Amino acid sequence: MGMSCTHHQGDEFSAEARQHDFYRHMCEGNRGQLLHVCSYGKWTRAHRVMCGFTDSADYTTPRDSHQRYGILVKPDTTEGRYFSVAWKNNQELHLKEKSVTVSYTVKVPRIPITSDNIRRHAWFQTRHNRRHKECSIVASRGSMVVLQVNSDRHFVTGKFYIFDLQKQICLGHFLVLYHTRRWYEVYISPSKTRILLRPDHLTRIVVHPDIYVIQNLFLCKAAGMMSVSHIPGFLRAHAMTFNPILGDDAMILGLARDIEVRCCFGDWPVKQQFSNLNLPADIQQIRASSTGNFIAVRCVHPVHSREYFTNYVVVLSFPQVSVLMQLDARGCYWPVSEVINLQVFPRFSPSEACVAVMRNCHYKRKVYVYKLPVQIASLQELCRRSLLHLVGVQELGKLPLPKKLLDFVQHRGEPSIMPRFRKP
Repeated sequence: MGMSCTHHQGDEFSAEARQHDFYRHMCEGNRGQLLHVCSYGKWTRAHRVMCGFTDSADYTTPRDSHQRYGILVKPDTTEGRYFSVAWKNNQELHLKEKSVTVSYTVKVPRIPITSDNIRRHAWFQTRHNRRHKECSIVASRGSMVVLQVNSDRHFVTGKFYIFDLQKQICLGHFLVLYHTRRWYEVYISPSKTRILLRPDHLTRIVVHPDIYVIQNLFLCKAAGMMSVSHIPGFLRAHAMTFNPILGDDAMILGLARDIEVRCCFGDWPVKQQFSNLNLPADIQQIRASSTGNFIAVRCVHPVHSREYFTNYVVVLSFPQVSVLMQLDARGCYWPVSEVINLQVFPRFSPSEACVAVMRNCHYKRKVYVYKLPVQIASLQELCRRSLLHLVGVQELGKLPLPKKLLDFVQHRGEPSIMPRFRKP
C-alpha cells in the first residue's frame, strides 16, 4: 500500500511497440471509451509512457510532505511535478526534481528590509529555516518556479523567491505579512507574466480575514513585465485555474456547480458565466488541459468528509462549456493513495488524446485511461497530437523540425480562440 517505484526497465523495442499499438487502438476507439486499466504500480513504471503521458508529472510522491494538512482536494499549481529543496548555505539553494532526476543550484539574493522593526525581520539576514516542511516549491510552470520559505514559530512572515531553472537565476523575491503562519496557493499565468497568490485555507472555510500584504517586491530585468498580486478575499472559496486560450488576464473559476470566467485585474469582473451544467456535486477542483480545449472538474460530496460517497470527474469542453464525459472516481480510502488521487489526478495527456483517473480499490490502486473527444481544426493539430503521443515531451527538442514548427508542437506561440481580456 506504499508508494510504487522501481528501477526495472523492460525491453525498449517492446515498449515502443506497445506504445504504437495503444495509439492505434485509441484512434479506432469511440469517444469516452475506456482504453486501458492497470495497477498504480504498473502505471508509474511503464504504462503511463505507453498511454502517451510523457510529461514530467510525478505520480509517486504524496503531496503532504510539507505538512499542509486539511482538505485533500488541493489545487495542482506545480503541473504535477515534485521538487525537494535543500539549502547548501545561506546564499545557495539546491533543487532536485524527482521524476526527471535533474537538479538545479540557484544563488539566493538577500531581501532588503525597509521596516523599522529590524529585530523582527533579522532572521532574513542571518539564517534560513532549513527544515523541508518550512521550505517548499508552491508553484511551477515550465522553467519558472516559486519557492515559499516560512519563518520559525515566533514570526509570521513568509518570503517568496521566483526562480528560472533553465538559466538558474533568481528573477525576483517578495515578502507576505500575515497574522498567522500559513502556506499559499500560487498561480502562474501561461506566459509567465502574472503571479497570483491567496492563502491556502485548510478547509476552504474562512476562520481569519484575508488581510495580507505583499511587501518588498523586487523583480530583475530578466523578469520582463511580470506582475505579482493577490486574489481578492471574496474569491477565497473558488476553485480556479489559468487557461492558455484565455491568456494571462483571465481565469476560470468554479463555485458550487457554476463556472465563471473573470478578469485578473481591478475588481475581477465576470466576463462569462455557465450554469445548469447538471454536475453531480459541487466543484472542488478544476484543471485545464495543455492547450485549454478541455477542462476537468472534480465533484466531491460531502466536502469535508474523507468517505467520499460522491466522487466524479467531469470533462468539459472549452470555450463552448458543455459536459463531454462523466467519470466515476469513487473508491476506498487509503491514507497515502487518497492524497495522490485527489491532488495528482485527473491528468490530461500532453496530446489531449486521453485522460487518466485513479480509483482506490480494496486491494489495489488502479488507473483508468479514457479517450477524449477529437477536436481537430486542422491537419497541423492532428500531426501535433500524434507527435505528442509517440514522442516524449523531453525529447521533442531533438526532432529535426524548424523552430516555429517545434514551438507549435510544444504549445508555444499559438493564437487564441477567444479574445484576451485587457485592462481598460
